[in-house]
Amino acid sequence: MNSIDRGAGDLVIDDVSQDFVARDRRVSALQKTTLRIPPGEFVTLVGPSGCGKSTLLNLISGLMAPSEGRVSFDGSIIRGTSRTIGYVTQQDNLFPWRTLRDNVGLSLELTGVPAKERRERVDEWLARVGLDGFGDAYPHELSGGMRQRGNIIRTLIYEPRVILMDEPFGALDAQTRITLQEMLLSIWEGTGRTILFVTHDLTEAIALADRVLLMSSRPGRILRDERVDIARPRDIFLIHHHPEFRRLFDEFWQELRTEVQIAAKKR
Repeated sequence: MNSIDRGAGDLVIDDVSQDFVARDRRVSALQKTTLRIPPGEFVTLVGPSGCGKSTLLNLISGLMAPSEGRVSFDGSIIRGTSRTIGYVTQQDNLFPWRTLRDNVGLSLELTGVPAKERRERVDEWLARVGLDGFGDAYPHELSGGMRQRGNIIRTLIYEPRVILMDEPFGALDAQTRITLQEMLLSIWEGTGRTILFVTHDLTEAIALADRVLLMSSRPGRILRDERVDIARPRDIFLIHHHPEFRRLFDEFWQELRTEVQIAAKKR
C-alpha cells in the first residue's frame, strides 16, 4: 500500500479498491484510488455514470468498508457512520409526517437538545436559507428547491466537520440549481468545513470548487485533480465568463467526453 502525507483534519483515501458481487459476477467499482483532502476544502467530483462516485462517498461516510485500502479522517480509520461526517443525498428524504422545522431539527432532537434551544437553532437556519415562515409547513406543501434547502440544513445544523453531497441539485430546474449553488457557497465560506460534492454537471463542478477531480469509467480511478484558480467570493451567475473557468471547462470536457464514450461501450 502506498501511503500519502496527511495532516490534522485531513480526509484520506489510501489505495482504496471496491468490488461488488452481482448475479454471481464480481464487478470492480473503484480501483487503487488515492486522495487527500485538507480541512476546509471544497472538492467536486465528476465522471461518467457508474464510475464509482457514489461508492466513494459511501466509503467515506462509513456506510461500507473498502475491499482494499483504507479510508481515514483526522488520523483515524473510518469504521461506521458518525456525526463527524454528514451526508446530503440527491433526494430530500424529508419525513412527510413531520413539519419542516421538525425535519431540520431531527438530529438535535435525537441528541437531547432541549425543545426551546432546538427551535431557536432551527429557526435561525431556516432564516439563513430563506425559509423563515415555513417551519410549520409539511414537505408536500413545499417546492422541490425548498425541500432540498431543508435537506441541506438538516445536515449542516449538527455541524459535521466533513460534508458529503451526492448530486444534491441534480433533480432541480436550472434556475433553482444556480440559486442553491449560490446559497451553499455563502453558507460554507469561512466555516472551515470540508465538502466533497458529486455532480454530473461540469459547469457546477468548476463554479463551486477549490479542486475538481475527474474520475475514469468503471473501474473508477482519479484521472485528473486540478485546482480552480478563481478568487472567492464568486459570482455564480457570471463565473462562466472568467478565462480560468473557460480553460478548465474545455480541458476537462475533452477528457470527460472520452470517458463517457468508453463507459457507454461497457454497458
